[in-house]
Amino acid sequence: MKQRRHEKDRGSHRPAPGRSPEPMSAEEVQRSQARIDLCQRSLRSLSGVMIGAFVLIILLTTISHGDFVQVAARSLYFLILASVLTSLGAWIIRVLLEKKVGKEVKVSAEVLKK
Repeated sequence: MKQRRHEKDRGSHRPAPGRSPEPMSAEEVQRSQARIDLCQRSLRSLSGVMIGAFVLIILLTTISHGDFVQVAARSLYFLILASVLTSLGAWIIRVLLEKKVGKEVKVSAEVLKK
């Protein structure tokens, strides 16, 4: 019985989830690298949006406490939250793509940081 189980296990060997069984082509690597670059640009832009919104909240609430300032500050707060969630998604996608490209192409971590 034990031999049969081992034979079944050998025949039904599948790659781990999230890993492709075939090596990536050069075109797929380029597409993945372009997506990684897009994620990096998005992360930089969203960081700027968060910092700018935070500075505007501080300036607006320093100048006044009127109704307009409260509405504007609340809107900027939600902009910051949306930027954080979007950044988190972009970061996750970037990490997954880097792992995929790094494992398939055997690119070192220093190259991926560029």
